[in-house]
Amino acid sequence: MALLTDPFHAGIIVADVEEAMAQLSASDGLSWHSVQGFDLNLLVDGEVVTTSVRFTYSVEGPLQIELAQGPQGSFWDANQYGGLNHLGYWTEDLHGDIRALQAGGCEVIYGGASDDGGLEGFAFLAPPTTGQRIELIDVAMRPAFDRWFAGGDFA
Repeated sequence: MALLTDPFHAGIIVADVEEAMAQLSASDGLSWHSVQGFDLNLLVDGEVVTTSVRFTYSVEGPLQIELAQGPQGSFWDANQYGGLNHLGYWTEDLHGDIRALQAGGCEVIYGGASDDGGLEGFAFLAPPTTGQRIELIDVAMRPAFDRWFAGGDFA
């Protein structure tokens, strides 16, 4: 399985997206896509939970930097999950790749909730020993990323 050989982003959880953008622009010369923010329905332990998130990606790559922030108690709470949080990978088979990673000992932490109560769009998994999360993003979401990277909005 070639799944984990080509990450496209590294996710960093921050307390303030704009402040982190300014710091990384000054120190590393990075530039940024527009900040996006919206409420998400997440599937967590079989329950749908709604939370908000604000995020951006660096323009530069090939490994882009994602900066994300969320409210206290969310998966994007910098007090609890701050710093380098995950590596993100495109997947053409979200559910199949989740099963393959689970067979290797990974645990699903949360993901996008579908209308029927399943996972859709993306999922975060935790390997058993490294502490470094894995984000799988369904390639069906790629048009939203491409639209955003071209100057439009994500949604």
